[in-house]
Amino acid sequence: MAQDDHLIELYLAGKRIASGLRIARPFALTTAHALGPDVLTTKPLLHLRDGTPAQILWGNTPSDLALLRLELNGTTGPLATTTYGEAQQGQAWRATVSVDPKPLTGSVVEPDAVYHDGPHLTVKALRLRCERVLRDPAAYAGSPIEETRQDPPVVLGLLVKPRDTPPRESDEAFAISVAEALRLFDDVTGGRKAEKRTRANQVLHDRGYGSVRPRWTRTDPNRRTRRPSEGN
Repeated sequence: MAQDDHLIELYLAGKRIASGLRIARPFALTTAHALGPDVLTTKPLLHLRDGTPAQILWGNTPSDLALLRLELNGTTGPLATTTYGEAQQGQAWRATVSVDPKPLTGSVVEPDAVYHDGPHLTVKALRLRCERVLRDPAAYAGSPIEETRQDPPVVLGLLVKPRDTPPRESDEAFAISVAEALRLFDDVTGGRKAEKRTRANQVLHDRGYGSVRPRWTRTDPNRRTRRPSEGN
């Protein structure tokens, strides 16, 4: 499996529309704004570059997240070469995808920043500093971000759109961690009444994601990283 087995590219009718982060072989995250309101509403069948179908299970505009299920014929389970880490203040990161020749890099300013705060939903994100001013910060949304010093990569989160509307030139960016995304799925889709779980939450529940129970591994004596698991 490729080193960047956590990275996906999404297509609609042969046209690339977004990047995304694979959190297990059958599940992936992308940004809601990249899909757009029409796609989130009608939920057409998307596909990966190799033709693998990708079904939209859930979308949430305040968090700018969408959950996908990949229709695979092969093995399911955690990704072979990727772990997921908890970002620390001052930690260096790089984007897996860049729209410029020079990779997008920077550091973590605040690992637990408020991205959205509404009456029914609060979303936390990593507040990031980029090493250069971005003319179009939203263009990078959908890319995974990785810790720079680990190989194979330790994924810290998924870049989402800026909080400003419309986006302005800035050296600030935001990313949502896998743990926060899974918490949001539970809060938004299934946290109120279990018998009213949406399909997204039910799929997560059936696959062992009903509550976040990551398997912890060690890649560094001073840092824990984790793989989202298909079971406990």
